Amino acid sequence: MDVKTAIELIESGRFEEIDIDDLWELIDILSASSDPRAFQALTMLQNSKIGHSLPQINRQMQYHIEQNMLQIEKLEKKFNLFETNAQGMPIQQDLLPIFNFFSRVEVDNKETAEKVDGKKLFAQAAEIAKITAKKDLCTNKNFSKLKPEEQQKSYINSVVMAMEETAFVLVSNQLIEDNLQKRQENSVNAPKEASKNIIRLSKEEEKQITQLAEIRFAEMINPKSVAKFKLSNDNILSTLTAELNRAAQKEVQIEKHTQAKALTAPIKEADKNLSKEYPKTFEMLRAFAAYPDLSFVAGNSGRHLFSANKIAETVHKYNPAKGQQEKTLFVFLKEQPQKLKSFSRHIVSSIKKTYQHIKEAISLNFSSEKIANSFKKMFSSVKEKGEYKEIGTKTIEGNLRIMSATASRLLQAQEEADPNKKVIAWKNFRSSFYNSQLGRAMALDPEKTQLVTEDVKEYITVTPIVINKKTSAGKNNPAPKGKILSSIIGLKSEKVK
Repeated sequence: MDVKTAIELIESGRFEEIDIDDLWELIDILSASSDPRAFQALTMLQNSKIGHSLPQINRQMQYHIEQNMLQIEKLEKKFNLFETNAQGMPIQQDLLPIFNFFSRVEVDNKETAEKVDGKKLFAQAAEIAKITAKKDLCTNKNFSKLKPEEQQKSYINSVVMAMEETAFVLVSNQLIEDNLQKRQENSVNAPKEASKNIIRLSKEEEKQITQLAEIRFAEMINPKSVAKFKLSNDNILSTLTAELNRAAQKEVQIEKHTQAKALTAPIKEADKNLSKEYPKTFEMLRAFAAYPDLSFVAGNSGRHLFSANKIAETVHKYNPAKGQQEKTLFVFLKEQPQKLKSFSRHIVSSIKKTYQHIKEAISLNFSSEKIANSFKKMFSSVKEKGEYKEIGTKTIEGNLRIMSATASRLLQAQEEADPNKKVIAWKNFRSSFYNSQLGRAMALDPEKTQLVTEDVKEYITVTPIVINKKTSAGKNNPAPKGKILSSIIGLKSEKVK
């Protein structure tokens, strides 16, 4: 949810109907914004009926969250959802569709990230899915009141649903990566003038992405399909981290509003396991949990994290099987092709928007490995020493919040019809990024980011203005040649003889 959506939700009065965790998100977004309308919206919320009763609701939610987590812990001790038979197949039938998908994944280990072992991928996705399920179930006021068999069914459905949503993000994120790589390869030999026009997707390319996405999604959910899915290690690590980052943000939100530490232990365990497997990649990507809209600046890995997070938001928001406990997402979509078509349209729209933003960032040199390496050094230094080049942790966090806020406004400008607003948003982002203490410490000045050409003649039209000059006899004579006045320096008056 962005600030604009949050403000509109308050102004419409519909905020009284939303779930409590969505209400927390609404409050956090409005509180962090410098927009005067956000302050007004927050005041309106606080003065509303639900605003007055929020302290009491939060205390009740603390109790529900703690009870729900106790029930989930009992469930996990009672049975192993991922138990397999002698052939290595899951005993739990609900797992078969997603197990089938991961069995068809081929890992493309590139040099840009640490290697991913395809044999461990299903287990790693499962570990993060269990955290996601707990994130979704812990705020359900009715979960602890269900019968044991109903709790188990709800838990299984939530875990499998989380894994299947991740599968959609993985496949979608790969489409962006493949298209970016293709465009970058084509642009290497393109003339300088043509390189300015490689940002936007053509209608034909948009059509190709839509068709390919629909084909791949249909292959994902088809239990009889033998189609393979080639996924890069960059994509896999970024997608798994994006989901864990979302859970970490939810943990912060829950503790802030209820003081309950529901997800602390499982997130720490996942951090420990993934950091051991992928220490370099994971250290930087996890640090962007609080600043997902800013991550696109951090080179290849950061761009993958950014796109995975944006697509995941769409997948979670428009999941047509969400809320029902009878069928998992793959089964639901297989039985209702029209729902798949609608779901695909939303995801493809997100793919196009995300691709467009990343491509602009690359073209304008706002996303580079130099910036990524600076972030790596910074996060590593903060973790080990508590400072970065004589800049304290609080200063770094403050700078990152400001940069992230301008990055979020930049994304909002994408939706505006006026192209000038996007140019202004890019300029504001550059200013907040490069002029911050953190930006200066990262030595970003040599980065040649520019939104307009440096040659003034290319974007300023010089208009000749002829001023008639009176003679002593009262006749008009034209001004001498060379007296051209530019809008850059203004008009100069001459004395009348």
